[in-house]
Amino acid sequence: MEQYYRPLYDQARNLQFRVHDVMDDPNHPMAQSLRTEVQKLTDDLNQQRNPRDIESRIRIIQNSLMQAQHSGANFMSVNDSSDLNHNFERMREDVRRMPHY
Repeated sequence: MEQYYRPLYDQARNLQFRVHDVMDDPNHPMAQSLRTEVQKLTDDLNQQRNPRDIESRIRIIQNSLMQAQHSGANFMSVNDSSDLNHNFERMREDVRRMPHY
């Protein structure tokens, strides 16, 4: 794995574990969708996909988190969703600094 993908991959894995830990209802359809998208993000990083594709995947995850905050779905607390959204935003900023962006 190239040097600039490894830290992002590690960050994505840590966020993936955090997403799993904070879910109150892992069987909720929105929770399942979020888990799938986060898994796809780690797969994209592992495959060293184009940084713009990775950024797009992060935006999908952020939209899911925002939707969870505003929909009243009780699979994750608003605070956890907001915190995760901020972490993914930092990750998105890191992706935008990658070579070949």
